[in-house]
Amino acid sequence: MSETPKNIERAAADFEEIYAVSAGKRCALTWAPWMGDWFVSHSPRNGNSNAEGQWDHWVDLALKILQDPLTEIVRPEAHAAAEGLETHDFYSGANRQLTDEELNARFGKPDPAETDGQ
Repeated sequence: MSETPKNIERAAADFEEIYAVSAGKRCALTWAPWMGDWFVSHSPRNGNSNAEGQWDHWVDLALKILQDPLTEIVRPEAHAAAEGLETHDFYSGANRQLTDEELNARFGKPDPAETDGQ
């Protein structure tokens, strides 16, 4: 086993997370080295673990995770599937925002009156 780099030892001792992947001003992922193979959502803009963003930011984060060298180790088929897919370094905005109709279609629940209580 190789020696642990000093920056990782220091971060683990101080319970500091290490930047891993970012896809927007509030949508990122950090590594918690004191917990081994454990990652945490992160908001670079807010400096906390409340990652948030438009759907396209999350898609970008997912692509960047899939394209990361660590994914090639744990899920080589997923890494290969994402190879060559374009990513963006969003700060704000998105390539395309979802409409209210699209969000309603995905997350809307039928009104009980419309289903006769079934």
